[in-house]
Amino acid sequence: MLKNLLISGDNKRILAFVNFLISIDYPINLHILNTDLSVSINNLISTVLCDQFNVSISDTSDYSNIDGFIYLYDFPENIKDDNIDFLKEKISNFRLSVNDIIEKGFTGTIILNGFRDDLLNYFANKFTGKSSNYLIGTGTLPSTLVLKNILKRYFNVGSSDITISIFGNNINNFISWSRSYIGQTPILSYLSDKNNLFKDDVLDDINYRLDVKALSEDEILQFKSIKDILDSLYLDLPHIMDLSNLKLSNGKLSSLSSPVIINNKGLYQYIKVSLSDNEESTLNSIVDESNIVINEIINGSKK
Repeated sequence: MLKNLLISGDNKRILAFVNFLISIDYPINLHILNTDLSVSINNLISTVLCDQFNVSISDTSDYSNIDGFIYLYDFPENIKDDNIDFLKEKISNFRLSVNDIIEKGFTGTIILNGFRDDLLNYFANKFTGKSSNYLIGTGTLPSTLVLKNILKRYFNVGSSDITISIFGNNINNFISWSRSYIGQTPILSYLSDKNNLFKDDVLDDINYRLDVKALSEDEILQFKSIKDILDSLYLDLPHIMDLSNLKLSNGKLSSLSSPVIINNKGLYQYIKVSLSDNEESTLNSIVDESNIVINEIINGSKK
């Protein structure tokens, strides 16, 4: 039986996502909360090509049978700023949507994709009371997908041979080269070996491909990341992946950045990766910055 998903957020992105799911005939029933999209959805002739994917405008007051909720929102023009006012608006709109569907019986998993979705994830935990196991932001996953495929082609190996993680959030992050491997061998060993054919120009290509603005504007990449999460949750195709959820534990903000397991039971971090001292310091700085932004959103000034 096909799973049922709700979706809300930015109209333009929702329509683009629907077209993406149509193109792969994704096996899911998608119910759109944005009623102003009814004409656009009804005019999508390509839906007749789908044998599995179904899309409709939500017209029910009972969401107890809904398995998940996707909140798809946009990125600001200048993604390198804190964008406090932008985030306040997105958090407010998100909260209204979530409160409404919870009042109508929704108990499923929440999936977030947009600017600093780690922060929306944090606030979702605060105002829904849901465990972080059922709150999933795509975070650094798009960057990791790009990175793994660059390295796979560069070293001519399979995807499963590459172990590498990106820590932080979708705007401020870093590659953990100290814990990056091809098979059992550190990737940096290959790049530093002067007797092989591998040159460090791959690092320049990685820096170019992982440009934050380019990643945020590439909808196919964002949508493929959501698809990997949906596969894990609803199609019995569990993944180990990099995300960037934030959680508050014993009054202290911490990161679930990676790697985590997502399966039909939700999101779980079984093992905390041991980073180098420099990487641990960088990650702590990113979390501290997130804490400042959270306080600014709540209080209107930096703490």
